[in-house]
Amino acid sequence: MRFALMLTLLLAFSPLAARGQSFVIKDVRVFDGERATERRSVLVENGRISRVGGPDLRVPRDAEVIDGRGRTLLPGLIDSHVHLTDSAAADLRQALSLGVTTVLDMFSGGTRFERIKALRAADSVGLADVRTAGTGASAPGGHPSQMGGPPMPTLADSTQAAGFVRQRVAEGSDFIKIVYDDLASLGMSLPMLQKSTLYGLIAAAHAHGKRAVVHALSEAYARTAIEAGADGLAHLFPGATVSDDFADVVASHGAFVIPTLGVVFASCGQPNGASIVGDSLLRPFIRPMWRPMMSRVINWPNGPKSCEGTRAAVRQLAAKKVPILAGTDAPSPGQTYGASLHGEMELLVGAGLSASQALTAATSAPALAFGITDRGRIAPGLRADLLLVDGDPTTDIKATRRIVAVWKRGSRADRVRFDN
Repeated sequence: MRFALMLTLLLAFSPLAARGQSFVIKDVRVFDGERATERRSVLVENGRISRVGGPDLRVPRDAEVIDGRGRTLLPGLIDSHVHLTDSAAADLRQALSLGVTTVLDMFSGGTRFERIKALRAADSVGLADVRTAGTGASAPGGHPSQMGGPPMPTLADSTQAAGFVRQRVAEGSDFIKIVYDDLASLGMSLPMLQKSTLYGLIAAAHAHGKRAVVHALSEAYARTAIEAGADGLAHLFPGATVSDDFADVVASHGAFVIPTLGVVFASCGQPNGASIVGDSLLRPFIRPMWRPMMSRVINWPNGPKSCEGTRAAVRQLAAKKVPILAGTDAPSPGQTYGASLHGEMELLVGAGLSASQALTAATSAPALAFGITDRGRIAPGLRADLLLVDGDPTTDIKATRRIVAVWKRGSRADRVRFDN
């Protein structure tokens, strides 16, 4: 508690917390979170988007004028699935340097959770903003206990579901993460929650006004989670096939999906980490400690051999207008903060989304899905969390990597480079 208060005060009174000056980005292509419009001007005042108009938009005399010709202005990107480390501030700084202004942390407990909550409360303009699930729900001995780390609360049966959720809410979790999986799809066999416990957890989350997001790496488990009332899936599942009605089931329940294609495809022997860390537009902003892990590949000897079903599921979901959210699962092997979201959008396009749909998956879709109503779009009154890039990412998704500037709450980010 003392740590959280001290960090909040430190960041609140630091120069980074000062309000950004007024500025206008003139004659720029604007992707507003759903669609692109040519030759717009966007005025930012006191950390908010004040006005959006044409190239002749009237602006205050003292406003800085930024030339937007040949460039595209987007909402700050949102990574819908990360796991922050004990160096959470550094993780959030890297994310911001690469245009990601908000991240959703999917499982953190103990002292790490306290650090993350303090950073969330401070909302420093020098770091990406964060929302967190805190400690996720899992069975004793279930995922992710096999990965090591300190002991964490688990659930043996459904009688513990209401109390578990109540404790998470009391601790300050923004949403509830549930692991309903035995990792059989990856050739493992771990204990998993009972179906009745899954139902109980989701019902308890909703009773507290919280969203329930479920980790499930098989179609059968994913369908059960959706039918139990889950608000969203934290992953898609690997595999060669998918049922023809999978997207119908998801759509009929009004749920969203975070495919995390980078990590799912890696389980099928199709990693993208090396191409991300090898991109000269991204590599300088990736901390050197993460670079070796970007090329690391986990060998799953009994794991999936094909992800064609995953790609088909993405196309199904898009056709049924199911909200698709871009998430990376950083820092899983091959994934890192900020940089990997650009790779994830490229994978979404490769799986069948249009470039504009992939951009929506990283901006307005996650803001809407998680009820973060002050960002994710470019419209008057919203936070000036913005990303300016050269080129047109609505026709070339890789243009998001040609970053000109990043702003959080109207303050231009100091993009931290690591050139060694």
